[in-house]
Amino acid sequence: MILSSLSCNKNKKPELVTVDENINEIIDNNKANFRSEVRFSDMKIQEIYSLYLSIKVALVNSESVIVQTETKKLEAIIEDSEENVQLKAISKLISLTKDIKKQRDFFVALSSEVEKRISNTKIISGKVYKQFCPMAFNGEGGYWLSDSKEIRNPYYGDKMLVCGRVDKIFK
Repeated sequence: MILSSLSCNKNKKPELVTVDENINEIIDNNKANFRSEVRFSDMKIQEIYSLYLSIKVALVNSESVIVQTETKKLEAIIEDSEENVQLKAISKLISLTKDIKKQRDFFVALSSEVEKRISNTKIISGKVYKQFCPMAFNGEGGYWLSDSKEIRNPYYGDKMLVCGRVDKIFK
């Protein structure tokens, strides 16, 4: 645990790019060298995963309004069924709050629900990376799914952008 703490405390903030002398633009915190283009056999799962990634990116970039917008889209495409009650409810909870901390709290449950769906679906191509931050939620840790093996932490954004590890790869 101490080793994890030390490695997560190495904060790598995004660099500033000078556009002109008076304006600075922050580079997208979710930028990675490689993204895995995942294709699932089930198009509904493909849609869910794609929106899930949009929500993750918005959390990495601490964009609570975008998180709300994307979870509303996710909620709208989730079919009403016994199997989807929890996924739909979590999406609704996230979409109803503007508080980025609460959105991140709910995101751990959303990640678990999306993982259940992708683990039961055939991946035609690409990889899904299950990642873990040991520091999230007061040291209890939290999982999320990613299209890159590079860590971009949705639970801390730029505060601890690269805190985490890959625990599993779905392929």
